[in-house]
Amino acid sequence: MKRLSAFFLVMLLPCIAVAASEAYSVEFLSAPVPGWSKDRLVGELIKGNKGFRIFDKSPDAGPFDDAETFKVDSAITLPYGDKTISIDVTVGEGTSPLWEHRLMQFQVNGTELPAATLENGEFQFTKLYGDDGKGFVPAQTGTYVFEIDKSITDVQFISFMTAGADNFAMTVSNVVIEVLPEEDVRPRPYLIRFNRLGYLNDKPQPVVLEWQDDLQADELPFTTAINNGSKTTTTLIRGEKSKDSGLDINAFELAIENPDFTTLIIPETVKRTQHTTALFQIRNSLSEYKKHRDAALGAFHWFDMETYKGAHEQDRAAMVFGSQETIDVYGGWYDAGDYGRYSVNGAFSVYLLLLSYIANDAAFELEISPLNRRIDERNALLELVLPELLFLEKMQRDDGAVYHKVSSQNWPGNNVKPSEDKEPKYVMPISTTATADVAAVMNLAAHVYSLSTLPEDQALASRFKQVATSASEFLQQNPMLIMIDDRYDGDEYGGPYSDQIDRDERLLMSVSNAWLDGKLPKEIKDELRVLAKLPRFSDPTPDWMNVNFLSVFSALFISQDLDEPFHEELKALVIEQFSGLVAEQKDNPYGLIFAGSGNGFDWGSNGTIATLGSELLWLESLTNEGIYWDAAYKMSHWFFGLNPHGIIFTTGSSRFNAQRPHFRPLLSQATPKPYGLLVGGPNSVELKGDVAAAPLFKKAPMQVYIDHQDSWATNEVAINWQAAWASYMSLLVAK
Repeated sequence: MKRLSAFFLVMLLPCIAVAASEAYSVEFLSAPVPGWSKDRLVGELIKGNKGFRIFDKSPDAGPFDDAETFKVDSAITLPYGDKTISIDVTVGEGTSPLWEHRLMQFQVNGTELPAATLENGEFQFTKLYGDDGKGFVPAQTGTYVFEIDKSITDVQFISFMTAGADNFAMTVSNVVIEVLPEEDVRPRPYLIRFNRLGYLNDKPQPVVLEWQDDLQADELPFTTAINNGSKTTTTLIRGEKSKDSGLDINAFELAIENPDFTTLIIPETVKRTQHTTALFQIRNSLSEYKKHRDAALGAFHWFDMETYKGAHEQDRAAMVFGSQETIDVYGGWYDAGDYGRYSVNGAFSVYLLLLSYIANDAAFELEISPLNRRIDERNALLELVLPELLFLEKMQRDDGAVYHKVSSQNWPGNNVKPSEDKEPKYVMPISTTATADVAAVMNLAAHVYSLSTLPEDQALASRFKQVATSASEFLQQNPMLIMIDDRYDGDEYGGPYSDQIDRDERLLMSVSNAWLDGKLPKEIKDELRVLAKLPRFSDPTPDWMNVNFLSVFSALFISQDLDEPFHEELKALVIEQFSGLVAEQKDNPYGLIFAGSGNGFDWGSNGTIATLGSELLWLESLTNEGIYWDAAYKMSHWFFGLNPHGIIFTTGSSRFNAQRPHFRPLLSQATPKPYGLLVGGPNSVELKGDVAAAPLFKKAPMQVYIDHQDSWATNEVAINWQAAWASYMSLLVAK
């Protein structure tokens, strides 16, 4: 452990001589902005931008027994070497801590720093730790010194989380970083990106070499060595910069025909480089993919509330917001990394899975494990989605409208187990998007369950049809948008999932009626024709907020046997749309089509990519054209290591799998590490207070990802991404 250097000892103990070092006084570029918008604490810069003040803007409202996050931007480039940062903290005279004596958790670039160590081995100050393991500066005026990892050479921001207090007031000033520079001689491997599961022997085998910016070489020898003894060496010339990854890259394809192990080799060539190898297997089947399919479906077990004994029993009598009424909304899937449940996203997720079942029911003739079964004879996928359908049924009001979500007033702590979360649950107001989404999925579910020979499934089909009918009647009587607020009395009550356009959800409901009555009205067909001609079917991204793509593909499957002329017309338009997308994919070195709005990587970009994979495979089932399967397979390499992080974007046993997803049942140790969960992926659009990913936000889109449990913007899991991933893998391996 580093010892507090003489520079800071002089500040604290003037009698000690100063050692050779470099000092950097930190200035701040903008005022602190609250990341969680709790509407209590605010920030301002102090004179000269040498510090900042955080204070409670409404002290008369009583103690603020909650946390808030802040980020204050700076821009300092530092040498490599041991570093410490010193801050002067002044606590307001009227501040009274509520969380023992804790004031704030201090971070640089989103990472909590350890207290610096004095020459005698003692810490410069003692941190105060909470139950979640976060270390806080005590609520006491003074100078505090922290250690910064020597490898950090770019300080972008100071960040911190405040502790609860009455009349919170704190000033941070005189922020100084001291560096003892040293030569950076750390060897680094070359960055070879490839599918870590291996490649099919009869398909293209893409590889990307990413050049580090400071690598002083423009040519590299590159060897491909197959286990059978054959070996080829070529010279790679430094490639051009990729706008998505921000790196100079070489993208090329191998053409190895015989199944075997293959090693890619780049020797040490210039200073600071390492001899680098990459080993993978050429295969003649998708056997490894099938394991990921099984894990993708089985991972829903960890979203299922009933998996956790004693979890959220308060949901059996949840309070209808704004009233004294309580209703039973127990059951279903936790939506994402927290314990909220949302009608729009739940309906969307089930619809994705069931539409893939319609596309190829044989792809789901398999056992899913683990699975909370009710009836052994039921198809495993229908058993899998049933808890969420029954939850959505409970969310319907007597007049047919559907409540938007169920959540607690505030986010539970990361270390809170499902069985320990006793906070009251609120059933939040209705919305027309939730009502339309539930109507649509219930129509589809009624159709699918009616195909079963089980009497229990026939009964469920009748119930689901009634839910859809009631929801449809409500929407007919209420043609204008009804949407919840993002906040109520300053609190979000979970994620908003708000949407100011419900036309696409209403269209999906109208199309889905044809699952039962077999009729697509002329005005609906006309609208589908228009959408099919628009880029991405007028969906910025195919997700819970933008569901035109579901209407188009549902109409294709519905009209196959009912209306051949319209089916062929609509299919031709969709083929034309995807022909352009597949053509664009050929130029993408990572095999992608798009991952968000425009050229960005949106929140849940992996879910977007997986949804596109499902769309390609739906189209393959409609046309029997192998070009769409090939495009879907090419896209799959991204998930298994052909990405700038070399990571497998799912949880699993390999060291290359995502290790630290943002998922409270895992973080609270309510469950062992679940396999098969898809993490959100790069997010270059919005971080919403995610300080773990914030240091990456100015980088190229693909770089804005971190495998960190506190990165809800890039490393969270969610049922909509999981549904897309499970659908994609199931259809891909069913060939």
